[in-house]
Amino acid sequence: MALQKFAQKNAKWFILPALLCMLVVHAIPILWGAYLAFLDLDIYTITRWSKAPFIGLHNFFTVFSPRVDTGAKFLRSIGTVVYYGMMTIPLSYCLGLLVALLLNRQFWGRMVVRGLILLPYITPDSVVYNLWRFIFQARIGLVNKYLLRLGIIEEPYIWLVGDRALYAVMVASIWKGWPFACLILLAGLQSIPLELYEAARIDGASRIQLFWHITFPLLKPVSGTLLLLSTIWNFHAFNQFYILLGTDPGKAHVPSTFILQEAFVNFHFGMGAAMSLFLTMVVLAMTFFIVRVRRGAGL
Repeated sequence: MALQKFAQKNAKWFILPALLCMLVVHAIPILWGAYLAFLDLDIYTITRWSKAPFIGLHNFFTVFSPRVDTGAKFLRSIGTVVYYGMMTIPLSYCLGLLVALLLNRQFWGRMVVRGLILLPYITPDSVVYNLWRFIFQARIGLVNKYLLRLGIIEEPYIWLVGDRALYAVMVASIWKGWPFACLILLAGLQSIPLELYEAARIDGASRIQLFWHITFPLLKPVSGTLLLLSTIWNFHAFNQFYILLGTDPGKAHVPSTFILQEAFVNFHFGMGAAMSLFLTMVVLAMTFFIVRVRRGAGL
């Protein structure tokens, strides 16, 4: 009892270490990066960054100008990541929902199967995407091997360079991400009262009607949370593109990989900071918008 009273009176001191860690790890780097976005910071001025010329919004005008090579590539990378998300998020959701519906049934070994489907998600990104890089290899990759054997293609395709590279990343990302969607949706399915299904069956509802009028509507809160997380993660996707395609994905550049190339390969640190600040603001805006929509819809 005395310990509980002590904790209630001094609760703020218990969260102080976490607040300090958040300040050091998140708040200070974000503020510092925002400051660098307004400086002419490159390989020549990085050694005296505190005295680098202040150029205002020039970096932002450069990275958003389609007439400048850097701006054109950055705008193209934004379009690429939007297209990437529009393809991977719905497909991962549908695949995860399908498997979740199957795993929500009673069958022998269900717990074992539930554990096995999490293997792609819990495996480190470096392992998963290096494995997919090997699978998509032009000469010895399994994709070309089976496509040639089935007669679908006549010669090996180059998957990790050019126009096909983005679709190779999509396949790997969907394989990596759908178990998480399955896990979240399975939790939502188990929270639906069984009495609703029993009453609907008594009224003569079919399986399709049960899904559209009970299962899917009651999964909306869980689906909204899953959509929010997937949108944020997909918009700043990095590991899959970097591991599969390297530091220069070409046409498959997304904002994160392009920022890496511009800041740490071309040494345009000011423009890299400007793009990073914009990416942070976009993610915050999307989060705020989705949360507001969910609250307005009562989800």
